[in-house]
Amino acid sequence: MLLTTIDVTHREKLVEAADVRGLLGLLISDGSLVPYRTPGGGYIQLTLTAGASESAFLEEKVQEFRQFISTKAQIVPYRTTPRANGKTTPILRFRVSTNKLRPVYNLLYPIGERQLTQTTLDLLGAQAAAWAWAEGAKLMKDGSAMLSRIGSVREEAYLFSTWLEMLSGASSVLSDDYVRPRLLFDPTQTKKIQDVLIKYAPKSRQHLFKGDQWDDRSISSARTELHLGQGQIGPKRQEEASLVRNL
Repeated sequence: MLLTTIDVTHREKLVEAADVRGLLGLLISDGSLVPYRTPGGGYIQLTLTAGASESAFLEEKVQEFRQFISTKAQIVPYRTTPRANGKTTPILRFRVSTNKLRPVYNLLYPIGERQLTQTTLDLLGAQAAAWAWAEGAKLMKDGSAMLSRIGSVREEAYLFSTWLEMLSGASSVLSDDYVRPRLLFDPTQTKKIQDVLIKYAPKSRQHLFKGDQWDDRSISSARTELHLGQGQIGPKRQEEASLVRNL
């Protein structure tokens, strides 16, 4: 059952059903949600991460998140936990804690672990499907596509496939070549789903909805390069960064 509000302290604005759906769509294929308790009540911590090459997409996701929940949290540079060889990887991280994410957590983690369910998918539409395609689609040279981040087991992937076909009319087959399930779309079905979802496409990933082979991840914002200490950028990179910031 969809919870339209949650208990909050200090008379904070309640989360409406439309906002819950919007957040679900945004986080259906990305983001970690972790519950914890404080003296003031139960909170959910959301974490979104990205490498420098994906900074534009991360910035767009954070901008979308702020449409539903106002926050002063910012994207900040972060280094991963040292690996066995002692090396770390610089990434970008957005982290926010709020009790307003409780109904989203309840739907995405119904048994305490992330799980795609028919109940959750029934709440979502084409906008959520576009975020999922932007998050996990990989285009092939022959016009076909592969979609990842569609659940952890075959049963979840099957639900996801049926949901996408209901929204777009595009059918797919489940690949058996990977540990985590992935959906395969032939060129005809890829074009079909692209045509239906392009009006909802995140601006930083529109090439995935047009069949272009160009990869926008080669563009990072000037702020990102400053955060990760990549030094000065040339005129061409400055022009690209300006374009991204204007998305």
